[in-house]
Amino acid sequence: MAAPFKDPRTGILYFRRVIPAALRPFFDGASSEYKRTLDTRDPDEARQRYHPHAIVYDQKLAAARRSLASQQLRSARSMVDAYLDGVSEQQLQGMAQKLASLEVGAFQHAHGLTDYDPGSRYDFGSPPERPDLQNFGDRKTMLEAVPDFSPLPWLETLRRISTLPSLDPIDWAILAIAFNSGIAQPIDPALYEAIGQAYFDRLCEVCTPKIDPARVRILPSAIPFSVVPSTHHAATGLQSAETSSNAPTPTITKVFEDWAVSQPREPKLVDEWRTAITRFARLHDDPPVDTITASMVRTYRRTCAALPSRVGKAIRALPLLEQVELAKAQGLKVLAPATVNKALSAIRVTLDHAVEELEVITENVAKAVKSLPKNEIEDPRLPFEPQDLVKIFSAELPNKSGVAPSTLAWTLLLAPFTGCRLEELGKLRPGNVRTYDGIPYIAIEPDRLRVREEQECPAKRMKTASAKRDIPLHPILIQAGFLDLVNKRRERMPNGFFRNWTPTNMAAGHSAFRG
Repeated sequence: MAAPFKDPRTGILYFRRVIPAALRPFFDGASSEYKRTLDTRDPDEARQRYHPHAIVYDQKLAAARRSLASQQLRSARSMVDAYLDGVSEQQLQGMAQKLASLEVGAFQHAHGLTDYDPGSRYDFGSPPERPDLQNFGDRKTMLEAVPDFSPLPWLETLRRISTLPSLDPIDWAILAIAFNSGIAQPIDPALYEAIGQAYFDRLCEVCTPKIDPARVRILPSAIPFSVVPSTHHAATGLQSAETSSNAPTPTITKVFEDWAVSQPREPKLVDEWRTAITRFARLHDDPPVDTITASMVRTYRRTCAALPSRVGKAIRALPLLEQVELAKAQGLKVLAPATVNKALSAIRVTLDHAVEELEVITENVAKAVKSLPKNEIEDPRLPFEPQDLVKIFSAELPNKSGVAPSTLAWTLLLAPFTGCRLEELGKLRPGNVRTYDGIPYIAIEPDRLRVREEQECPAKRMKTASAKRDIPLHPILIQAGFLDLVNKRRERMPNGFFRNWTPTNMAAGHSAFRG
């Protein structure tokens, strides 16, 4: 971790980072550095206050990078439009057809079917198996014989090329577009990718079939290539296809799934928000995002506020409005305002993705819908009485499939003596138990990004900036043998304390134990 910066005049320590030049226009008033006072002259205290500022800085840096990428994509689209100004749809389709022919030629050359082919000069990725290539060639010939369907194989080629690690097949076009806009080489890699994406989007738009609905034809089955599309393919395919003027606007569930794979997300957050989006889709029949109104979001808010909480599968399978009536009739406990507000956040973020990333709508109507106020008359969570603690820790451990008894015992013992969340305990590693000045303690801290990518165990993140903390071990935990467990785990399980741990099964076990 970088050290705090000390002001030579006052001795006050600061958090200080230099902002990359390309990101400065999007970062705190175009300043060249990010500087925040730590309000102390004590180095040890400054190091404790340093980490929350580092988290905020990283979040601002990520937001600036997203803004830069969005700006570059808009600039790239303007460049492509200027370069292709006056070019007819037939000419653009001819460019796509040429790429498809070069791709087939390159794959035929790779299988030794031709001695030389112009397509072999370009990198089109791994060729398909020979039978698949023959089937695709036959299908391409058949579709090109039908005017309505002739662009389909060209569209497939464009989608495949857009998922390749290199944009080599259209490098000439990217350089020509940049030169036409007065951009000198070498081109910034991010702008290079943006120009390539904008060029693909334009070709995909003109290759999207436009068929008179009065006519009916039968499409032959698709022959998949052995090149397996990645999640990036799915996001790019949705983005390029949905921006076509004749393509239908995606539904809210499709937009959410695109959001979920557009960048790494916390799995628990994705699952919680998928539940919220699924409820909205069930209530309003999964509407296209351009038909969603603020009134629909308010109806969803009222419905969620009246839904029963903690019910069985049979009740959850009922239509939402029937669940609401059942909760009223039987006096069931309903969702808390905080849970309803989380569901509203899922709607807002999903529609924001449709506005900012997919650009299929121009306004996020969910931002006009207010969150529910906190229920001030709700009973607070009171601490356990001594007799309650005796009853809890004298009870037998619940039988929970998939959870080892030792895991359940230690987790339920550590929770009250440390105040840790179950997710924090489940992601502890032996290296998080340390000693300072003879005092053993647990360090709750996140992983660095590199460690998150390398480790196969659950990634450690902080719920809030203040969640990073050091917790001294209670003498009862030491007496119970926790330090002995740590020493054993250092050798056998350096990446985690507990086997078969997941937030879901542990939370369920904890609830059963408290009940």
